[in-house]
Amino acid sequence: MASPVVIDINDLLQPVNDDAPSGEDIRDNPSPTSDYQTVKAARNQARAAERQNIHDGESIEAIEHWQKIVELTPKILKEQAKDLEIASWYTEAVTRVHGFSGLRDAFDLIDGLIENFWDTLHPMPDEFGIETRVACLSGLNGEGAEGVLIAPLRRLALTEARDPGPFSLWQYKQAVDAQKISDDRARNNKIENLGFKQEDIEDSVSRTSSEFYVDLRDDVSRCIDTYKAIGVKLNEKCDSGEAPATRNIIEVLEDCLRTVNHIGKLKFPIEATEDADEEAQEANAEDGTSVVTKVVVAKGPIASRDDAFKQLLEIADYFRKSEPHSPVSYILQKAVKWGNMPLGELIGELITDDSSRERFSELTGVETPED
Repeated sequence: MASPVVIDINDLLQPVNDDAPSGEDIRDNPSPTSDYQTVKAARNQARAAERQNIHDGESIEAIEHWQKIVELTPKILKEQAKDLEIASWYTEAVTRVHGFSGLRDAFDLIDGLIENFWDTLHPMPDEFGIETRVACLSGLNGEGAEGVLIAPLRRLALTEARDPGPFSLWQYKQAVDAQKISDDRARNNKIENLGFKQEDIEDSVSRTSSEFYVDLRDDVSRCIDTYKAIGVKLNEKCDSGEAPATRNIIEVLEDCLRTVNHIGKLKFPIEATEDADEEAQEANAEDGTSVVTKVVVAKGPIASRDDAFKQLLEIADYFRKSEPHSPVSYILQKAVKWGNMPLGELIGELITDDSSRERFSELTGVETPED
């Protein structure tokens, strides 16, 4: 399951025309009012507005410029040119406006452009070779430094509920780091400067729907898979050493996925899998807890009391292997043991004081074993 489609990929991957499937190079139009120049100017204005508000959260002015790009770029890609630079700017914009679902569809678009239009895809290689064509993709990821997409990804919402919230990966990491500060005064100062604490994020998570986390997990997973596929295609089509790097984007997306699996682990539906023990855990070194990447238990209705206890023991076995530090497995095993004991024996184990046990027997008529 994933969130609704944001971009009509099939529509944008239709040839511009039969004679020139990728259309013409839109950079050849020198008019400052051309669609290309309009999108380019809107991107520059959006990024400038973001820089001015870097410490003040989301910029309304920036979002307005990004929204303009989201509205105009599909027309360019459909009617004028199949162009990687336009697709890259579209990726920046649709990620800001629609979050991970926008990024997911934008990566699908780039993947489709490379797959179907590579031979004629704009911008065409020039005297500098393939570098000209893929420079825009290099800019998203970064070469030797973080690309233009990295910081926006860290600021996408990982919770849905507001007041407090929603919160992003960057905010989550800041809250975790603040909580680790041993000095009370320094920790409180850090939290005050942030304006939120880890408990606020936990509260926002608790008020966020399960559907949000199921969609979010699937969207981020799709982003990772598609971007890796883009990297493979570029390595095949570019000469050795000329393909854009992809590691920065993949790493931040994987960080997002780990965090989603951790903070939202109680929000995911329980699913069946045979090899759950191998697939269901990944360490989260930041706050010392484990991240459940696949929550596991048998599907279907419970057929009987014995079936219910069997499922509880399977869950206990899962937690014993995936979270050996957690008391959950031992509590579940003890609950099953108690559930299978006669009531008298159970009371004898739970109430160790003789006088209290005798009083219980007098009141309820339940006979307890003699010492």
